[in-house]
Amino acid sequence: MVKAIDGDATALNDSFTKEFIAEEWVEDEFHLFESKTGQYRMLFPDQFQMVSDPPEFYGRRGYGFENWVAQIYEDTQDGVSYRVKISFRDNEADLSDNILSLMLNNYAYENQHKEMKLDDTTIYHGLSHSSLNGTTATTKDPKEHKANRFFGLVLDQHSNRSVEFFYSTNCFKEELGCALNPEEHYEFALKLMKSIEFLD
Repeated sequence: MVKAIDGDATALNDSFTKEFIAEEWVEDEFHLFESKTGQYRMLFPDQFQMVSDPPEFYGRRGYGFENWVAQIYEDTQDGVSYRVKISFRDNEADLSDNILSLMLNNYAYENQHKEMKLDDTTIYHGLSHSSLNGTTATTKDPKEHKANRFFGLVLDQHSNRSVEFFYSTNCFKEELGCALNPEEHYEFALKLMKSIEFLD
């Protein structure tokens, strides 16, 4: 669904991104990403590249916090830009309710989200539509407007570790059609969220 550019892999051609690839081609079009904290792994889509400049797009404090952004840098054939943002936390106390509340406030439409339990993680996830009016962003009902934001909070069931996940698709060249299938992008986001594995 994000197969939007021609040419070779981006993730393996970028020196910064490649520092995080623990294993290449674990699935078709995906590598295995390992955090510099050593605390989690997840699938990393091949056509994405981590943003290393300016430096605030990647940050880490010891082994308890890390955030990063990855996107498709080259012009896409459909006029859409794609971006993933990840924030990892390992808190001394259980702050999951606060983190979930803040995430829903930032990204959800009227608190809409679902819960999914896997063997070792619990995932709170949802989708919404965001549009800009000048500098003001408005969140709209994804049932009435095509979703372009896909978000989730992945909680470790055995610790206070969490990964906040955000994926956005934005039309930057309307003349190219900006053909988006929200269901496919939601599945893509869920695939990445479900792949997150907290390490011992």
